Amino acid sequence: MEKYNINEIPDSLVSVGEERHFPAGMNIFHVDERITHCYLILSGMVKIYIDHENGRRSILDFVGKGDWLGELSLFRQEDYIKENKVIEDVVCLEFELDRLKQICKEKAEVSFYFASSISNKLMVRSYRLSEYLNYSLEKRLASFILKYQQNGKYTIPHTDVSEYMNISYRHVLFVMKKFCDDGILKKDKGYRIMDYERLEEISNGFVA
Repeated sequence: MEKYNINEIPDSLVSVGEERHFPAGMNIFHVDERITHCYLILSGMVKIYIDHENGRRSILDFVGKGDWLGELSLFRQEDYIKENKVIEDVVCLEFELDRLKQICKEKAEVSFYFASSISNKLMVRSYRLSEYLNYSLEKRLASFILKYQQNGKYTIPHTDVSEYMNISYRHVLFVMKKFCDDGILKKDKGYRIMDYERLEEISNGFVA
């Protein structure tokens, strides 16, 4: 796990995981299947979304290094499997759900680990909703880029960002162009972060 800079995982979990690879464009879960495994992402990224009956799409989250997929089923069966798609090649550890349930019963530290992980995920999503109501797009987008960049490279498509933040594509494009004009980002098969300090200042609430 040190190879991926993920060190807080209990050793008793790491030993029962099997490494899997999912290329971009694939689904990890399928909506018509029962969840039998869960996954710890070591590298890459997956988007989680819902397609509504009216044709609109809501992106619920992007999950990357250190995030789990399917872990809620450890504690209750999920009635509805959300749509998911790999957007950057994923390396992950795959775990049999029944095996993990047994480990949770036997080892309190593992149950506490998952409880903490799920609680943190819920708090992050709650904070994100608060951000939408109270902060500018510049601040939100700067925070988003810092969170999802990988080694200084940011590649999430503007269409996904606009659906995730529930704003127009043109608004996203306008702010990204401003960041480029200000020397904060540079287009490079996606975007390369040129000024981390300035991006962090905007993320922390300073005027762009």
